[in-house]
Amino acid sequence: MPRFVFKMQLGQRKLLVLIAFVLPHLCSGQDPVRPYPLPDEYLSTTSILDHQSYISSLDDKQWYLDNIPFVDLPDKNIQDVYYYRTSVLKRHLKYSHGGHGWLFTEFIHPVSWASKLQTIPDSAAHQILEGRWLRDPDYTKDLIDLYMRAGIEALGGISYTHYIHRAILEHAWATGDTDFLVTQLPGMIETFNLWNATQNNGTGLYHRTPLSDAQEYSLPGYWTGGPNGGKVDVWNAFGNDFNTIWLGPETYRPNFNAYMVANARAIAEVSQLANQTSLTQQWSDRADTLYGQMRDVLWDEDMKFWIDVVEGTNLRVEGRQLIGYFPFRFEVGTDADSIMGLEAGLTPEAFLTEFGPTTLDQADPYYTEFKNTTYCCIWQGQSWPFSTSVYLGTLARLARENVSTVVTPDLFQQAFEAYTMTNYKDGVPYVAESHYPTIDEWSGDTSNHSENYLHSTYIDNLFTNFIGIIPSLDNRLELRPLVPSDWTYFAIENLPYHGQLISILWDQSGSHFSNFTHSPGLSIYSSSTLIHNQPTLTPLNVTLPSNSTSISTLSSQPRFVNILSNPNAPWGLPNISADYTFSSNGDLSPYEAWKMIDGLLWYDTTPDNRWTNNQSTTPFNTISINLPRARKFDSVSLAIFADTDRGGVIACPSAIMIHDRNGTLLASRNPWDGCVPNALNTVLFGNSNASSMGNSTTPQTGIEVETDFLSITLVNQIHYAVAVSEVQIWVPATTGPRYEAEDGLLGTFIGGFEGKKSGLNCTIQDGGVLLGNGAWAEIADVRTSESSGGARNLTIVGGGNGILDVQMNFLTKSTVGFDGVNVNKTVEVEFLAGGNVVTMFWVDGKPWVDAIVIE
Repeated sequence: MPRFVFKMQLGQRKLLVLIAFVLPHLCSGQDPVRPYPLPDEYLSTTSILDHQSYISSLDDKQWYLDNIPFVDLPDKNIQDVYYYRTSVLKRHLKYSHGGHGWLFTEFIHPVSWASKLQTIPDSAAHQILEGRWLRDPDYTKDLIDLYMRAGIEALGGISYTHYIHRAILEHAWATGDTDFLVTQLPGMIETFNLWNATQNNGTGLYHRTPLSDAQEYSLPGYWTGGPNGGKVDVWNAFGNDFNTIWLGPETYRPNFNAYMVANARAIAEVSQLANQTSLTQQWSDRADTLYGQMRDVLWDEDMKFWIDVVEGTNLRVEGRQLIGYFPFRFEVGTDADSIMGLEAGLTPEAFLTEFGPTTLDQADPYYTEFKNTTYCCIWQGQSWPFSTSVYLGTLARLARENVSTVVTPDLFQQAFEAYTMTNYKDGVPYVAESHYPTIDEWSGDTSNHSENYLHSTYIDNLFTNFIGIIPSLDNRLELRPLVPSDWTYFAIENLPYHGQLISILWDQSGSHFSNFTHSPGLSIYSSSTLIHNQPTLTPLNVTLPSNSTSISTLSSQPRFVNILSNPNAPWGLPNISADYTFSSNGDLSPYEAWKMIDGLLWYDTTPDNRWTNNQSTTPFNTISINLPRARKFDSVSLAIFADTDRGGVIACPSAIMIHDRNGTLLASRNPWDGCVPNALNTVLFGNSNASSMGNSTTPQTGIEVETDFLSITLVNQIHYAVAVSEVQIWVPATTGPRYEAEDGLLGTFIGGFEGKKSGLNCTIQDGGVLLGNGAWAEIADVRTSESSGGARNLTIVGGGNGILDVQMNFLTKSTVGFDGVNVNKTVEVEFLAGGNVVTMFWVDGKPWVDAIVIE
């Protein structure tokens, strides 16, 4: 029996561990397929489709089985892009920090222009709309809480325009969770008002540069970036102001102002749900006034189209851009004149191309079919999924409501098919930033940056525009399909809607889905129960089973947090290190160990995000983990990367051993037969007498350890190396009343390491946190015992000499001072229902915080 002897560092002592590579598997138990229970695992569902067969090409299959609705469609291009776009969502899921929870990123790697925790507001609404169709509700609810309670825009400043408030309302239409929606009202108002600084007192309109509208190199820049502030005549003329061409001038834009109308109306609707009559009227009036001002300034009567107007000079930028189609998507400009103007541009001479629509009318003199610069992002005609996905919402609404002789279901289907084919590269589904409108090639596709770009919707367009699901707060399911008339079948299974799992089955003959007993026609199932059947694929509006209990049950499921994620890694705690790191050039390694705890998880070769021991001189390597304090947990989850199926040398480890600081063996899999490549593998600790000799321990639930340190030794298979994309430690969320300061977010970067530091001058000391000059410490998901809102006493347990400002949800502020004698300071603060964000900002001196306690 071959054996290897190696040394492993554990704390201050070295432990000789003898590993037997060929030992009998002693495990009678089994590791779980996921690190924590599914929130909706108690729901029953149908069994129409073989789910595994649709995800054979995807990594980490268990995640898809747990989280996505499954579809079967006659158009395989649409079907393939759908499943690919669910993988885009997964790739961009980032676990930000214990308490703050989940978010979606826009770019696959961190970028310097991002906001707190790598959020970017311009893409957030798209992410909320896509994410509302995932079964785990925390993915999108955590993101909403970040924007409405964690000061994304308050801390870093407003940046990009967005329709987040409207998206929050549309999220509730799908979830039915009005309780969660109403709790967001204070944050919705506060964050809306941050944008008042961009409102012109004369016109009443909001203005932003096209770059800050996420659309640089737009038409206003060409109208004002030429010599002496005039129009650009020749692109490469020395007299041009290329900064203005790029940024564009401060501009009243129809899409931005439509966002703000929609956001204000969303606040009015939520105010009505909260029985706030005066607020409802105030925000309804504000929306109506803004729309009237849009009509006065931004509507071009001759073109019958929405146009840009330069702020200050009121220069009218007379050209049709695709953003003129945005307002109708948000029920802004729905009169006959507006519809007539939209119809006029839907020709091959204007916006329609094979891979379009174009973002600028092709008849415009500034239209550029092919980029005239190597810069990534051109809005003078390139096809952008961001714009197309909004534009499709307008077309779908026009087609459904039968208010246009031009925008018919057939035209919408053609537009959706063009969008689908744009989501391809080299014959496989793919999305980047921008696409050439007339050839099958991406124009904005930077390596290790633009891949799988998440600033558009597709899943939401498929469900709500194409299939025709019309979500609402009512206890009903409305369906108004826009699918081709020759579709004789389709199925959607496990669609989360109002706390239930909905299945929609269209089988004209009743014979296509032969493995599932059903009647011909269109059938609707709610959590496996048939609630409606009709013979034709025509609009329907059916009452759902009583759902108030379903919604509250789902929203009250236990929460779990990953205590190992550190958005500031490699700075601060938790931290992770390895005794070997592969460096391809002998200098800076792209495979640093800290990437295993950055909250980002995918399994692509490029873009990369992993640690590997490739080319290590030993057949095993050890990862060391330090937590801010000792915590109780019963397992560790490792996202194991492998590329042998791509011709690489990375494979599953042959064995794994986990020890605590004292050298106690917590878990061993030797051999690790259960390791699944390119998947999250959870290793349960075992109550075993197995020693450090490498014998396998028996996985057992409920075997907790309490430690602040782990070492994880991974053993290579012969001829192969190992790689880990992420390591996670999941525990039940803290339920209070005490929340430890060391568990908080101790400052962060605004825009990643290329951005700026904010509040990082914190030190974990004596079981608490010492705040230095400019520091802040933030504890999220702080809840009262009943998760309700209202005034409560909050005690800051601490000491030192100094002053702190204590902010609640970036809405209210209290000041506390420590004089070195009185170690507890109690203030009355206003809690919101659900999880609150408590941020303690340094003001003076050297205050030290041990914990916060809700009295």
